[in-house]
Amino acid sequence: MDKMDMHTKNLADENYAALIKLFPNAVTETITGYDEDGKAIVERAIDADVLRQEISTTVVEGKDERYQFTWPDKKKAILLANELVSSTLRPIKEESVDFENTENLYIEGDNLEVLKLLQETYLGEIKLIYIDPPYNTGSDTFIYSDDYSISLENYIDESGSKDEFGNILYDLKVNNESNGRYHTDWLNMIYPRLKLSKNLLSEDGVICIQIDDNEYENMKKICDEIFGADSYMTTIVVKMSEPTGMKMAHASTRLPKLKEYILTYKKGKETKINSVKIPKEKWDGEYKTFLKNITKDEVIFIKSVRDNEERTKQQIDKVNDILKRVEFCSVSEKYQEKNIVLDEQKTEYNYENSWRIIQTVSMTGGAKQLADDMRQKLNQTFYSIQTPKKKMYIIKGDYSSQIEKPRCKILFADDYLTVNPCDFWQDIKTTGLDNEGYVDFKNGKKPLKLVERIIQLFSNENDIVMDFFSGSGTTGNAVMDFCKSNETKRQFVLVQLAENLDIAYDKADATAKKDIKRTIDYLDSISKPHVISEIGKERLRLAGKDLAYGDVGFRVLKLDTSNMKDVYYNPAQVKQTSLFDSTDNIKEDRTPEDLLFQVMLDLGVMLSEKIEETVIAGKKVFNVGNGFLIACFDTDVSDETVKTIAQMEPYYAVFRDSSMASDSVANNFDQIFESYSPQTIRKVL
Repeated sequence: MDKMDMHTKNLADENYAALIKLFPNAVTETITGYDEDGKAIVERAIDADVLRQEISTTVVEGKDERYQFTWPDKKKAILLANELVSSTLRPIKEESVDFENTENLYIEGDNLEVLKLLQETYLGEIKLIYIDPPYNTGSDTFIYSDDYSISLENYIDESGSKDEFGNILYDLKVNNESNGRYHTDWLNMIYPRLKLSKNLLSEDGVICIQIDDNEYENMKKICDEIFGADSYMTTIVVKMSEPTGMKMAHASTRLPKLKEYILTYKKGKETKINSVKIPKEKWDGEYKTFLKNITKDEVIFIKSVRDNEERTKQQIDKVNDILKRVEFCSVSEKYQEKNIVLDEQKTEYNYENSWRIIQTVSMTGGAKQLADDMRQKLNQTFYSIQTPKKKMYIIKGDYSSQIEKPRCKILFADDYLTVNPCDFWQDIKTTGLDNEGYVDFKNGKKPLKLVERIIQLFSNENDIVMDFFSGSGTTGNAVMDFCKSNETKRQFVLVQLAENLDIAYDKADATAKKDIKRTIDYLDSISKPHVISEIGKERLRLAGKDLAYGDVGFRVLKLDTSNMKDVYYNPAQVKQTSLFDSTDNIKEDRTPEDLLFQVMLDLGVMLSEKIEETVIAGKKVFNVGNGFLIACFDTDVSDETVKTIAQMEPYYAVFRDSSMASDSVANNFDQIFESYSPQTIRKVL
C-alpha cells in the first residue's frame, strides 16, 4: 500500500508538468538570485516570451533573436577554465610500477585541476583523448565540487574532507530532475574540462566522447562550440546491450535502449584514420597449410558429423581418430615473404578462452550448462597453440552419450579481416564485463575491444592516449593490450578522482548498493582503500604482469596543494618580522621528489621524462631528460656541487632559495655558471 501524502497537492508542480507536456520548448533554467556566498540560485522556469509566442497567432515582440547555446553560469564555467591554480602533483613511488623507466602516468585527483596543471607540459602533445564522462541519467552522482569560488586547498581545509588514507572526499550530490540545476550542473561540470582538453590535443589529434541519449544533444553543442562545428568527424553508434531481460519489461510503452554514442572531433584540418583488423573465423579453406595430418575433406567430414542428428558410433569414432592425430604445422610455407620464425611448438590449456569459444560454437543452446558439464574434461578437449604471429584454437567436442552433439571448430584467432569500419558498431561484446580486465568492478566498465578499436583508428606509433575520466582503468589496460597484440608502442595518461566508495554506498539505492559493496569487498581482499582509483591502479598492475610486453609500468601522481608556503605567493602580505622567521618557502612535509615534479610542471617538462638521481659532493641531484633539467633541493650546497652541475651544461638548473651553504657560495653562484654554462637558465624556489 502507498503511504498517504497527508497534505494538499502541489498545484504549481501540476501546472508546470502540464506546460512541459504542451510546450517543451518553453522549459528552461534561470538564475533567480544569489545566496549569501554569492553563488547563483538556479531554478526550473518557463520562458515567458516563448510561451507567449506559442499561444499567439502573430509575432510577439520580445528579446532579440539570435542563434546561441547558453545556460545559467555559463560565463562562470568559461572563467573557471581560465582560473590560475597553485596546486601540484606529488609522485607516489610505492604505488607505481617501474617508476624509473615507465612513460605511462596515472594521476589521482579532480580532473579539472589536473587538466590545468598539464596545460604547459602537455600542450599539443596528446594524439587521442577518449573519455566516458557522467551521463547525467538522473540517478548518477557528480563527485566534483560545484562551489567554483573556493580553491582546492581551502576546500580541503574548510571541509576537513580527507579520509584516513589522505584521499579527498567530495560531497556527493544527486543530480536529478527535481533539482532545478539538472542540466546546468552537468554543463558547468563538463564545459571547462573539454575546453582545457582541446589545448592538450596535437594538431592532428582526435577526441572521442562516449555518451548516451540524456545529454547527447548538449554534448554535441558544447563540442561544436569548443572544437568548432567544422571539426566534427562523426558520431559512432555502438550497440551496448541486447534486447533481453529488464530492458524488455516495458517494451510495450517505450522502445528499449540498446545504443550509446561516441562523438568524434578532430583538433585540426587533417586527421588520418587507420584501418582496423577484425578477427574472422573459417571453416572452409586449405587447412593443410596450418594443420598436419588432416585434409580439407576431413574437416568438412567433422563438420557434417557435428551437424548430423543421426550420426553413428562409427562416424564419431572416426572423428575422434582424426582429432587425435591433428598437429600444428609451420605457417612459414604460406608466409615465406614475411620471414616468420616460429618458436618451439607450444600447446597449453586456457580455460578463459575455451569458455568464450565454447559459448560461441554451442549448437544446442545452454552454453553455460555445456561448459559446466565439460569443465572437468576441457584439458583433453581444448588446445591453444601459439606462435609469434599466429594463435590457433582447436576445440574437440566430447562425443560421449552425456553430450547431445559432438562439437569441433577450428578458430584462427589472429586471422584478420582488415576493414575501414563505418559509424555503426554492433560487433563488440558489451555484456558480461564484470570481471573483464582482472578486477571486480560492476558499473561503468567499457569493453576493452571498444577502446582498442578507437586506439587503432586514431593513434599511431609512440602517440600518447589520454583518459581523464578513467574509472576502472579500461583505457590504460586497452593501450597495454593493443601494444602487445600489434607489437607497437603507445603511452597513456589516466586521470581519476579518488571517489570514496563508502560515501557512494551510503547515497546509493538498493540495487547500486549491491554492486558497490561487491567492489568494496574486492578492495578489502587486496587490502586497498575504498576508492575507485585503487581499482584502476590494481587493474593496471595485473594487466602489466599478465601481458608483460613493452612498457607495462606507470607513475602514480596525486593532486595536492602547492609545495610552497603562502609567503611564496603573497610576500607583500607577510610582515617583515615573520619573513625573517620563515627562512624557507617550502612546506615541511614535502620531499625533494615533490619539488622536482612541481618544477617539471612549471617548466613544461614531460612528467614521463627519465629521471636519474646522482650524488655530487654529498648532495642529491636530479638529472631529468638527459641533462635538460638539473635540480638540487638539498641545503648547505657547496661550490663543488654548483660547479659540477654547471659543467653538465643543462638547459635549466634549479635550486632551493635557501640551499647555499654560505654567502660566499651564493655570491659565486652566477659567476660559476657564467664560466662553465652561461646559456643555462637558472632558477630558485
